[in-house]
Amino acid sequence: MNLSKLLLPVSVLLGGCWVEQIDAIIDKYDTFGSTGSTGASSSSSSTSTTGTETGFGDGTAAAGTSSGTASSTGDKIDETTTTGIQTTGSQTTGTSVCGDGVVEGDEECDDQNDSPADGCLANCTREWLVFITSKPSTQGDIKGLIGADYQCRHRAAKLFLPNAERYRAWISTSTVHAADRLYHARGPYKLVNGLQVAANWDALIAGPLENPINVSELSETVNGLVFTGTAPSGFAAPNTTHCGDWTKTNEGGLNFAWYGASTEVNGDWTMAVEVDCGAHAGLYCFEQP
Repeated sequence: MNLSKLLLPVSVLLGGCWVEQIDAIIDKYDTFGSTGSTGASSSSSSTSTTGTETGFGDGTAAAGTSSGTASSTGDKIDETTTTGIQTTGSQTTGTSVCGDGVVEGDEECDDQNDSPADGCLANCTREWLVFITSKPSTQGDIKGLIGADYQCRHRAAKLFLPNAERYRAWISTSTVHAADRLYHARGPYKLVNGLQVAANWDALIAGPLENPINVSELSETVNGLVFTGTAPSGFAAPNTTHCGDWTKTNEGGLNFAWYGASTEVNGDWTMAVEVDCGAHAGLYCFEQP
């Protein structure tokens, strides 16, 4: 569900305790997992197309196929958003043209100009904000992935960051990889202070980072441990409990997880040390479409 349509105007929110209202909306409508809808079939000549909305799990929309009686389907991938695939006769096209004013294909924006001042870069990509939470979380029990994402969104909302309701934490469990949870951006990842972290998703996971992710939503430097459970590739760190998938502290000395170090630009930024779940740490928060 697109929560941006659910948030009240700022003028209304300021009339009461607006942060709590945002929290209530996020809590009511946000769920972790896949959503999607199946479009109606259309036909021309002997060709039919069945469309399924595909989100940004891999940064692309499902491509169509055509041959005789052709069909085009896409798997549902977390928080769906897509553009349509045009079918004429037996020909299916999904080509995007940067500069035509239509956001389609792998474009992240298209404003028909080359000025980056409006947030859309010349190659039809955009910048994506990244920050580390300003205060460390309370040990390993952060209420799972939903709790981690909530912390990111809550802090972003308090500072009026763009798309505050769409942030997600860079964190994995024993069964869910951060790479499958987060959008694979074509444009650059940048800190709140404007410094670039990586040119795009591929550069992020290839490393090293251009600058460490040690700037909080408050634009303050935060150096310390970060809950990640994630290798530099974006996949879950192996052979660890992930703090009971982030629902346990160090009960009985049996729960451990991999932590990143916010001071680092090599692979240690996400996988520096495995420690027990009694430690306090922050979270990396990534803006999503």
